Amino acid sequence: MFRTMFTRLQTATNTGLATRRLPPPDVGAVDPLVAYLLRRGWRIVDRDSHTTAILDYPASFHSGLNGDDRRVPALDNDLQELEVTLARCHGYWFACFTSCGTVIGCDRHRSVPLHIGVHAPIFTTVLRDLEVQARLVSPHEVSHCLLFGTCGHENTPNQPCQLAPLVPDEPASLHVVPCHSEEAE
Repeated sequence: MFRTMFTRLQTATNTGLATRRLPPPDVGAVDPLVAYLLRRGWRIVDRDSHTTAILDYPASFHSGLNGDDRRVPALDNDLQELEVTLARCHGYWFACFTSCGTVIGCDRHRSVPLHIGVHAPIFTTVLRDLEVQARLVSPHEVSHCLLFGTCGHENTPNQPCQLAPLVPDEPASLHVVPCHSEEAE
């Protein structure tokens, strides 16, 4: 009897956990998808209708851009938090992600778009990986990339965000212009 009760409890628990990880079934409105992402820690940015919503992930950049008191206010114009636009197109839900990173910068730190069907089998895996990547992005590395140029300079490819050498390739020289008249002005 104990084994049967344990098996039923385990089945109920596994079913409950599995359904929380999957996106909700399609009911034609964006509300269940928004609620699903809100439970995962996302925040609503804009809501146009019952078929479109934009959300961002406040845990991006170690939560450095979260709230009114931002830690890097001068740089946040060029930073992109993990963001998703949920939209219904041709009867299917699509999630258009913009990964966490810089608007401009190197390939490692640049944010990129990613479009995926919400009910695709790999959706939860992609979502989890994007959330983990967004939380782990170092604000110091990204700000260094923004301030000092793209990462992986040809002289030091393993070190991020190196400045170009300060010494010019050719030594500076003064060009003497001959005076046309011998008189002083």
